Amino acid sequence: MQDVLNEKLTLISVNIATFSGYRRATRDHIAALGGNLPTSAAITEGSIKVFPCDGTKELQTVRRSVFRKLQAHGVRALGSQNVFAVLTTDLSEIETEIESARKEFEQNRNDLDTNYELIFQAHVAANPEAETIIRSLKVERATALSKCRFSTDVFKIAPFVRPGQSVDDGVEGMVRGLGRQLYTEIASDMLKLLKNDAFEKQRVGQKTLRPIKAAIQKMEKLAFLDDSVNSAVSFVETILATLPIEGYISGQYFATLERLVEVMSDVDDLVNAAGKVRNGIAACDVLFPQVVHAATPAPVVVAVQEVAIAIPATDAQALSAEVVPVVDVVVAPVATPADSAPLVVVLPQIHVASLLGGVPEKVIVKSSPASIPAGILKPRSAIKPNSLLF
Repeated sequence: MQDVLNEKLTLISVNIATFSGYRRATRDHIAALGGNLPTSAAITEGSIKVFPCDGTKELQTVRRSVFRKLQAHGVRALGSQNVFAVLTTDLSEIETEIESARKEFEQNRNDLDTNYELIFQAHVAANPEAETIIRSLKVERATALSKCRFSTDVFKIAPFVRPGQSVDDGVEGMVRGLGRQLYTEIASDMLKLLKNDAFEKQRVGQKTLRPIKAAIQKMEKLAFLDDSVNSAVSFVETILATLPIEGYISGQYFATLERLVEVMSDVDDLVNAAGKVRNGIAACDVLFPQVVHAATPAPVVVAVQEVAIAIPATDAQALSAEVVPVVDVVVAPVATPADSAPLVVVLPQIHVASLLGGVPEKVIVKSSPASIPAGILKPRSAIKPNSLLF
């Protein structure tokens, strides 16, 4: 691990500052205006635009360009937004780009120095209702230009080794932190991609894939920061290979792309996906896990023996037999184990035989489904009370 800090990585600190053009109004400024701020595009809640943003637009463009290039080459380090860990082998190229950006920045700063007063007067003329407060809060040219700075530093770092701790332990902790930072920056870029208007339309062009391809290149360069990075690269490249290489991406292809970006936009999800690919699971199965359905066992049919029923002959009204068919019933247990099948209980038909004169007071009749004539169902209210079986 020591070679990562000593040989593979170099740190670059970049400090590019510009004049924002905003100032806060004090109580004295507000009192001088009669206690109220005028309604103006130059006045927002809590701040006054005393110099137009367009006046420093070129300086801001240079700043964004430098940070974008550095982020493409490396990752932010030491918890700073201005320090980047880059490959030592890329240092020469990066310094050339930074020097070119410095010259452009200085040229734009000189242009601002020349045109500062003209830009300020044009800003006042565009906001006449706020002229008084803008002039009272004016930032002088020398002060504004002093805020426009461009500086860089290139350095190496070494971990602080505490008593009882080895150098390798300290180095490993720093490198592991950079690996996590790599995943964090990839996730941040993918979150921005998800907010792209094209994703709402569920139809995107090939240009949409550029941030993903840039993320692949970045991970390939810095794969030594974490063992899982190569697997993450393999996962993303495999999924991209399934998408069309020309024209729009829509339908099922868009669903695949959207799911890929969602996974990459979450650090833990991307790390987990990389781990599964490393363990031999296909990338497509990682992106869309297969749903395993438990096999449904065949129902168990239990035949219940025929039931013998004793019926007292107490009434002449019971001379005609009524047949009440009983259908098969599925009895669901209150709590059925996951591996057991539903229980089906088959109840035979039960009938009441005709009670003829001279028959003993009690008779035992066994049901015989084969010999029972087709019965006619009657409403419960139409059945005699002493003929009801249940």
